[in-house]
Amino acid sequence: MSDVSPAPTPESSDAPAPAFVLPQKAIPQACRPAQSNVPNDRAVRDRLKLLAAEHVDRDDVVPPVPMAELRERAAALREEADVDAIFEDYIAVLLSNASWRETLAQVPYERRLLLIPKCLRVEERCPAPFDDFGLLCKECGLCSIQEFTVEAERLGYAVLVAEGSAIVRSMIETGRVEAVVGVSCLNVLEKSFPHMEAAAVPAVAIPLLQDDCIDCTVDLDWVWDVIHLTGEDQTYRLDLEALKDDVQSWFGPASLDAVMGEVDADPTADIAREWMARSGNRWRPYLASCVNIALRFNGSDEEPGRDDEMRKLAVAIECFHKASLIHDDIEDGDAIRYGRPTLHVEHGEAVAINVGDFLVGEGYRLIAELDAPADVKVEMLRIAAAGHVTLSRGQGRELSWVRDPRPLSSVDVLKIFKQKTAPAFDVALQLGALY
Repeated sequence: MSDVSPAPTPESSDAPAPAFVLPQKAIPQACRPAQSNVPNDRAVRDRLKLLAAEHVDRDDVVPPVPMAELRERAAALREEADVDAIFEDYIAVLLSNASWRETLAQVPYERRLLLIPKCLRVEERCPAPFDDFGLLCKECGLCSIQEFTVEAERLGYAVLVAEGSAIVRSMIETGRVEAVVGVSCLNVLEKSFPHMEAAAVPAVAIPLLQDDCIDCTVDLDWVWDVIHLTGEDQTYRLDLEALKDDVQSWFGPASLDAVMGEVDADPTADIAREWMARSGNRWRPYLASCVNIALRFNGSDEEPGRDDEMRKLAVAIECFHKASLIHDDIEDGDAIRYGRPTLHVEHGEAVAINVGDFLVGEGYRLIAELDAPADVKVEMLRIAAAGHVTLSRGQGRELSWVRDPRPLSSVDVLKIFKQKTAPAFDVALQLGALY
């Protein structure tokens, strides 16, 4: 009697376990030719995939690759492969996939979305119903959807049997998905690409061989390979939500006193710290912390720590930002900030201006007191000062326009944003990297 047997049924669960269990037989696909803009010969498709991977590696292509550049590269690769020009869109998908492959491998399965089209089903015999999100697979065994769904969910994927750029866009906007593995026709992939590029979401898409939405076929082993794609590098992945919570906690009254030092009967310091503790997204100290931790713990497999010096730098960066808000509110005549009266409405313009100046000084003081080499601190102070100069120039452009309103060109508007808004983020990122 053979020791090879099929999976035991409930009735035979008490029987001795077989040496190994035979897998279910592979579900066959319909035998159909590929559409005109997809190579019909599997050997050609495999060759193009290999050439795309070599091209990305040779040119050190960094994703997301803009569509215009992707088309240029696809045209060049098509000439190199000596295939018909009608296949350039297909080649562009292979190039995009190759550029994202290593990045996708580093994303945990539980942070990925597998998007499968319903057109892989056997339409005339499929018993699966639909809900608002897509097809609800009944695991009848008639098509490959069951195989992909069961295996992906076992690994931890979120799985949707649906299609269309709207689904991709909505899943990206939720922020719950860090990478997408998809199967779709070239037409849908082209519509989805701008959303993926804009969000810089790692995405690998296996093209369907047909686009008529009925009993479509795909290179099954390609899909299987990408679903299981994982990186050998298992280094620590920064928990951004936990870090965001930590940064928020640094701006409570007690934490600010610990970082900025105790003060006795100083009304300016009291008002400044109360203002610092008010609501805010803390984006600038958060970004500085992200960069700092990512660089310091690159390649580590341990939980990154948050030391007191990093907290001091974060508070310094927020001092600069909060000072600029005080001055900006006065210059713009704003009466409400964070759902409360602005500082100059609450305490008068003279006091508010002085508190803003005080916070600028506090920011520089905290940087100067960091436990860092002198040359590093000099460079950090230079960067902060340059940022202040640029920000003031941007604010000056806006104030000049307010005195003499006129239609602005898009270039002029971008100049104001570049000088008034961008410097604070630029400074935060540079200071986080330098420390």
